[in-house]
Amino acid sequence: MDNRTEIGDRQISVGVVENDESYIEKIRSMLSELSMVREVRCWTSAEEYWRDRNGQKLDVLLLDIKLPGMDGVELAGRVTVRNPDISIIMLSNLNSDNLIFQALRNGAIGYILKAELRDLGETLQTVLSGGATITPTIAFRVLTSFRKSNPILEARLTEREKQILELMVSGKTIARVADVLGVSVNTVNHHAKSIYRKLNVHNRTELARKAAAAGLLDV
Repeated sequence: MDNRTEIGDRQISVGVVENDESYIEKIRSMLSELSMVREVRCWTSAEEYWRDRNGQKLDVLLLDIKLPGMDGVELAGRVTVRNPDISIIMLSNLNSDNLIFQALRNGAIGYILKAELRDLGETLQTVLSGGATITPTIAFRVLTSFRKSNPILEARLTEREKQILELMVSGKTIARVADVLGVSVNTVNHHAKSIYRKLNVHNRTELARKAAAAGLLDV
């Protein structure tokens, strides 16, 4: 009698990139219980995965966030660009807010703490149905972070800061912004630091995204 868990008729290919071989075996064992899993492919580094053309034929990729060499966050971004149909689920022992958001920005649709990885069947079913899966403790941190960094609540910019914001988001350098406004580079840098602090961002990509969300850009 087949005692594998029945969770659907579709059979899928699952990949695992993980440098801990004992953990790979744990995941293999869990996946072997799922009838929907047709095959499991494993790699112990991001580079090894990236070179293997079989890695492009997956439905789901379980990806360790901390790997030797190229890390999981960078690999997630590369996979998202090259193979956007692959559903990426990050596996981690870390609950760093920075890593969580980097991974999600790079295309991951799941983030699970290794210690809390239990029902892989439900996890796979969720992502293959178009959903996202995040460990409850991580989900709480994500929600808390959004509450703390809501750009609409924090966007208290002066008129000069709004001018500088528009110019920076349009791609102008600090020196060019200073030239356009007829002020010193030091003055622009001072305002730029204030803008980054008020919007709680760290680079221009985040700046543009949050400014747009807060309705601060005339677009």
